[in-house]
Amino acid sequence: MASEIDRLVRMLEKTFDKQPWYGNSIVQTISDIHPSITTLRHGPTNNIIELILHITSWRLYVIKKLMGDLDFVMTDELNFPKSDNWELAVSNLRTSQQELIESLKSFPESRLDELVPGASHKYTFYTLINGIIQHDIYHLGQIAYIKKSFS
Repeated sequence: MASEIDRLVRMLEKTFDKQPWYGNSIVQTISDIHPSITTLRHGPTNNIIELILHITSWRLYVIKKLMGDLDFVMTDELNFPKSDNWELAVSNLRTSQQELIESLKSFPESRLDELVPGASHKYTFYTLINGIIQHDIYHLGQIAYIKKSFS
C-alpha cells in the first residue's frame, strides 16, 4: 500500500511531466512554446515567463519549508521575479521539480499534519503540498490560454 508521501509524489509527477487526469502536464504544455511569445501579454496580466518564474518561486518556498527553513519568507520580489530568459526559466522549473520531489521523499510522513512554521497564516505541511499542486495547475491553465491565443 502506498504511503501518503508516495501519493503526493505521484500527483506532483503527474502534474509536472506525466499524464494528469485533466489533460496536459506542465512539460507537455510548455515544451513547444516558442520563446518569442513568452513575454507577450493580454493587457495588464502576467505573461508566460512571469507565470513560470512565479510557479518556480512558490515551489522554492515549499522546498525551503520542507527542509526546515523557518525564516524563508515569500517577498514581493520572489513572488513575481523578472526575467526574459526562457531557457533558464524552464531549466529552473525542472530543477525545482527534482528538488521538490527529493525534499518530499525525505520528509517524515508523521509531520504532514504539523503546522508549517514561519508561515503568514496557519496551515499544515499536507495543505502546503496539496496547495502547490493546485497552484501549479491553476497557473498552467493561464499559460495554456496565453499560449493558444498567441500561437
